[in-house]
Amino acid sequence: MVEADSRINAIQGLIDELHQRYLSLEDGAPANYIPELAKADPRDFGIVIATVDGRLYQAGDAGKSFTIQSISKPFVYGLALKLLGPECMVAKVGVEPSGEAFNAISLDPTTGRPRNPMINAGAIATTAQIACRDPENAEATVLDFFAQLVGRRLGIDDAVFRSERATGHRNRSIGHLLRNFAIIETDPELSLDLYFRQCSIQVTCRDLAIMAATLACQGRNPFTGARPLSPDITRRVLALMASCGTYDFAGQWLHDVGMPAKSGVGGGILAVVPGRLGIAIYSPPLDSLGNSVRGIAVCNELSGRLGLSLFNQYPQSSSTVRRSYTAARRQSRRWRSPPDREALRASGQRIRVVHVQGILDFAALERLVAELAASLAEARVLVLDLAHVIELPAESAELLAQQLTLFQGRGLEILLSRSAHLDLEGVRLALGQEPETLFCPDLDQSIERAENLFLALWNGDPSGGASAHENAFSQGFLSQLNPTYRQRVAACLERRDFAAGETVIRRGDPGDELFLVHHGRFTATIQLQDGYGRPLESRLATFGPGMCFGEIAFLSGQRRTASVASDLEGGCLVLSRPDFDQLRRSDPEAMNELLLALICDVGQKLSLTSHQLTQMEHL
Repeated sequence: MVEADSRINAIQGLIDELHQRYLSLEDGAPANYIPELAKADPRDFGIVIATVDGRLYQAGDAGKSFTIQSISKPFVYGLALKLLGPECMVAKVGVEPSGEAFNAISLDPTTGRPRNPMINAGAIATTAQIACRDPENAEATVLDFFAQLVGRRLGIDDAVFRSERATGHRNRSIGHLLRNFAIIETDPELSLDLYFRQCSIQVTCRDLAIMAATLACQGRNPFTGARPLSPDITRRVLALMASCGTYDFAGQWLHDVGMPAKSGVGGGILAVVPGRLGIAIYSPPLDSLGNSVRGIAVCNELSGRLGLSLFNQYPQSSSTVRRSYTAARRQSRRWRSPPDREALRASGQRIRVVHVQGILDFAALERLVAELAASLAEARVLVLDLAHVIELPAESAELLAQQLTLFQGRGLEILLSRSAHLDLEGVRLALGQEPETLFCPDLDQSIERAENLFLALWNGDPSGGASAHENAFSQGFLSQLNPTYRQRVAACLERRDFAAGETVIRRGDPGDELFLVHHGRFTATIQLQDGYGRPLESRLATFGPGMCFGEIAFLSGQRRTASVASDLEGGCLVLSRPDFDQLRRSDPEAMNELLLALICDVGQKLSLTSHQLTQMEHL
């Protein structure tokens, strides 16, 4: 949980300013129809903002306890939807604004259904469904649910509960009227008791802000990662808060503030900017409609100064595509044979790599589809990198699956890179691919796999150019030697085979051997640290037949800086230091030819590496 410092944070400075200014606002009075609520200190005043990224901005009495009262209503309705389903709840409680006070007896004259779950009648009917479902554990179920919303265990203020139960005659009459219409199907006293306890849950202003941020985050608590509500239920709850959350003040609130909200006679008020943040204010003095005077004033100003109204949102201008390029500009760290390198250089535009970012809602997905359609005219392979996608809503995932299926139907091979944090099972099923062929956890390996797919289409070699040459001694740098010298050098090479996964070179080993790949595939890795100082292993290069590795340490006499392992069962031609020294003494001319060939090979690698590094600066 990250809290801001007003000395270096303008948002925190704004919260402090609003708290200081409205502290002197003394209009209204604490609720007096419940004796315990009338005891609240009118000077209490707290403001908290909680973001969907897990940051807190707070001022004043952010940690002081008070009872949640009617702010519990939208959350308990969400719990009822979760436990019983929308079909059950729609038969018991409507979703229409009543335009009446919170304690109005507002029932449908035919069915007896309360107008909505935000007024007392609807809230009592909602709580009754939970109470009747499991009478013995109903209170524990509610408290467990609120613990997930807040991230800590909450208790019930027993004094407030007893005061509400003793004076709640109007609520009791509503409960019995609901029993008359069979909205409550058992003794209403059990349900009323749970309702009074629900309203008496003790919270802080900070708790309410986290609950609001959970709604802003589609039902996921951004501070704990818990998901007490599904996105679908969260959407329903927010819609009701927008239209009914402030009772007969709802229209004016939506016009002036423009955020789904819920107030409580305990002095709390909670507002939500979906996808952005949650706001909570605690101040016991209420206006004539039962809303916190300071709370209304602060929400009005925050909405205006920060542009938080849902009806005042700017079009999204940031691009959904973070970067886009072809394999002609960036290749994998798999070293290729000269023919394959030439094929990728000449026709690399057939491989398109697209990095996507942000939340892929409909608007973002529409932009992505448009950009893909414009850039894939020549492509045969698409690598879609999703590492920077924060969220993929279920409806967007379905649309993405349909779009990728259309691309696949046009003959486009599709690879999804760095997507483990997203639910793409529906996409995979739509494409009809196995996980190991569609998904890749590493971008470089994704590009390598795309190259392999393209080369298979290009030259019919399904191994991506990894087949061995028939003549072992005409590979790599040996092919550059005069046949006479080639035979002399070849006589110094030892054939050595390796099992899949076997280590060939260890970091720190002396550089006393040079390796020429005869068949198979070998990968060099180095040890690095990520931005948090955690160790990680990164691929340096992968070598196939005809490729040379280990030459830098071999020629310089230094120790190995990377490790090399055999990816597959393979073999190498190995030149040892003693044989190298013996060749230098016995056949200086052959040695000179060998050194020239090795220098040429190293030069080609450095040239390709420099080109790739330069390209990366502009991608």
